[in-house]
Amino acid sequence: MKKLIIPAIMLLAASNAAAMGNLKFGNLEINPFVATQESYDSNIYLEMNGKDSSMINRTSLGVDLLHKLGSRVNLKGGYTMELLSYDESPTTNNAVHNLANIGATVRLPRDMKLSVDNKYADTTDQATTQETDRAERIQNSAVARFEAPIRGKFGFALEAGHTYHDYVKVAANDKLDREELLAGADLTYQLMPKTKAMLSYRYGDLDYRLDTDKGDATYHNVDLGLVGNIAPKLTGTVRAGVQMRDYDANTATAPNANDDIDTFGYSAQLVWKAVPRTDIVLYAKRANVETSYDTSRFYTSTLTDLSFSREVRKVKLTLGGGYELVEYAENTTGFSRPREDQNITARLNADYNVQKWLKAGLSFSHKARLSNDGASGVEFGYRNNIIAASLKAMF
Repeated sequence: MKKLIIPAIMLLAASNAAAMGNLKFGNLEINPFVATQESYDSNIYLEMNGKDSSMINRTSLGVDLLHKLGSRVNLKGGYTMELLSYDESPTTNNAVHNLANIGATVRLPRDMKLSVDNKYADTTDQATTQETDRAERIQNSAVARFEAPIRGKFGFALEAGHTYHDYVKVAANDKLDREELLAGADLTYQLMPKTKAMLSYRYGDLDYRLDTDKGDATYHNVDLGLVGNIAPKLTGTVRAGVQMRDYDANTATAPNANDDIDTFGYSAQLVWKAVPRTDIVLYAKRANVETSYDTSRFYTSTLTDLSFSREVRKVKLTLGGGYELVEYAENTTGFSRPREDQNITARLNADYNVQKWLKAGLSFSHKARLSNDGASGVEFGYRNNIIAASLKAMF
């Protein structure tokens, strides 16, 4: 109960301050918030056998900032501290996460726009055994984007980004320490007032910290897509294309002799407002993901997720589920086939708007993974259930 006292006190403070609305000092807008969630996790180490359960408290304290410099320049920033507290093996599982972001948007003459964003995260990955601490990791992502019309209905954008990954303390995860550069351009065409067609190109460079050259590569992404109103009552983004990877080093188990790997990919995030106060959301993505598992340098994730939500007065009910096929690139050591996983999820959420500044929620989620790999006697399959209750106050 002690871990609930501080969140309760802060929520009370928020309730007293909420009536005043957002805090403003001239053109600076300050939006503090506090949230707490109490959950029961049936399998905190994601194991098939010998499962350990735990009550978990997740408390977040943060602030979002917005500052307007005239009519053309917006500055934004924010910070969140997240505290994780476990009943089971607290020394191993308890953690503190720090999240920060800063950005600027400048509206230039002739409908041109320049934006710069930086996101920093000091977080941890879930522990896998009682003897293994959570893997602390630092990630920093910076992106700059310039958008401008060309002529008539055509427009273009230039974008460049850099992402840095650094795993701390757990030596086994050092294999994923890397930097990634991504730069390219978008060409757009206004099909309709609220619909754009897009042709995108990105050049990428992967550079791993460990001097093994196993994962170092350059790649090219080419995509076609639609953005905006895709059809009546249907909005979102649809993209499809190919990634062409060229690895610096060959490996004996590579899919082909040249280590030149082409992967078809796509993404879709669509919202269909079938009737008022009802949303059907489809999220689908097929893309490559970096991994340090065995000899594989990456795996291809094919994910489909569908959710249905309905608002009834102040309550929003959401029912959703997803299926992901994970295909590793190279054969697993000791097997004549690559590892393949199937991840299945189901969830039910109820969100209640107590006040404009106060939200409560209840949720249930089920996760299961089926794997064809039992290398070295390790079983990668698991089943996991989580029940949670949450409360969030926004000043």
